[in-house]
Amino acid sequence: MSYLLYFAVLLVVPTPSQGCSQPNGWRPKPLDQRVPLADIVVHAKVLNKTETPRFEHDWPDAYSGIMEVYCVMKGGPLPQNITVVEMGSIAGQCVSNDVDIDEEYILLLTRHDIDNTTFLADNVNVQAAVIPATQGNLEMVAVMCALPSFTFPLGDAGNAFCPIRPLECGAASHFE
Repeated sequence: MSYLLYFAVLLVVPTPSQGCSQPNGWRPKPLDQRVPLADIVVHAKVLNKTETPRFEHDWPDAYSGIMEVYCVMKGGPLPQNITVVEMGSIAGQCVSNDVDIDEEYILLLTRHDIDNTTFLADNVNVQAAVIPATQGNLEMVAVMCALPSFTFPLGDAGNAFCPIRPLECGAASHFE
């Protein structure tokens, strides 16, 4: 009988939660409103996933993504290969930034260190920083007036994944 009482008490005793809640009055923003607010925006392919510092015990749910940058749409210049730490599902965070190896994404990022090779997801408006790199999403980012100029990553002579130049508002997209 004492064991039953013990477990009943455990069920009703408040415990700290690692959940999250959106800020009061929060409303989702579409991609075209989040991109200008991000520090860095890239089009990249996921090459690999590795354990992420400080979250090794959460592997494989939390991980670092090794990315090949195709195009720096905002915040460059950046190297051709970067690491984005604290990806995936991390307890206590309101959003999950999941990626798959060999898939391409538009990533909203912020710098994590001064050596310009390690970055964090920039969850603008408490929304995921990982956007599938569909043709429609790439075109939407390409036509945004708030973005200055697109650049190839450092050490890349150019590839077919970066617009020739940022487009005028409302202009049709054209990728090299």
